[in-house]
Amino acid sequence: MGNSSVRDGYKFLNKRMNFFYEFNLSIRYYFKAFAFVREHKLWWFLVIPALLNLLAFVFVLYLSWMYSGDLINYFIDKWGFETEYSWLLWLQILISFVIRLIVILLYIKLFRYIILIFFAPMLAFVSDKVQEISTNKSRPFSIIQFTRDIYRGMAIAIRNLILEFLITLAILGFSIAVPIIAILAPFLIFAVESYFYGFAMIDYRNEYKGINAKESRRLIKHHRGIAFGNGVMFNITLLIPFVGVMFTPVIAVIAAGLAINVVDEQ
Repeated sequence: MGNSSVRDGYKFLNKRMNFFYEFNLSIRYYFKAFAFVREHKLWWFLVIPALLNLLAFVFVLYLSWMYSGDLINYFIDKWGFETEYSWLLWLQILISFVIRLIVILLYIKLFRYIILIFFAPMLAFVSDKVQEISTNKSRPFSIIQFTRDIYRGMAIAIRNLILEFLITLAILGFSIAVPIIAILAPFLIFAVESYFYGFAMIDYRNEYKGINAKESRRLIKHHRGIAFGNGVMFNITLLIPFVGVMFTPVIAVIAAGLAINVVDEQ
């Protein structure tokens, strides 16, 4: 990566913008990512990853359903429900539903990071292609550089997973000690998740620009509105049945790259 590209990437650090402006910008470019795909006829960017994402999601959903069933049977046997009492039968159904819901939600949360970790090659390739098209600059393909991109994407995802887990535990801990935090806990956890997902998407662009991991973290913290907005849309659109699971990751990485390029140009 040439020095001029690195300097271009670092320009982003020197521009302070309002958090809400960046958040709104990130949201708008999430929708514009579809227009970008249509304009440049990049449908195969969506179709192939979409099928892989769907297969991964079905596999994760199957595991969650299977293991939640085992967990339900364990608790029912342990508590010894007598199903001849109708209210106990309803309680058993309610507990079974809650356990299954919790396990499925945990597996879906894990699925998000499965995408970021195991689909890093796909996301790195898409991000590089978007930057080449949007900046009219290309770099020769290098298997060594591409491998580094993949490794970095996986490393960032694993690091973020650990940090998100620790922060989530801290929020839950404070929720027990301070009741008011318990009310805000779901929103705080959602915000933490969103920031780290957006963080991962933006870092692919920073890697393309030749920005090292340490400076990339500083850059993203400096413009956290873009990361947060991208992650919020990632979380929301992922909930759309089938369509969200199939297309969200690729759209997220495209939107992150486009939004940052706009800030660079201002």
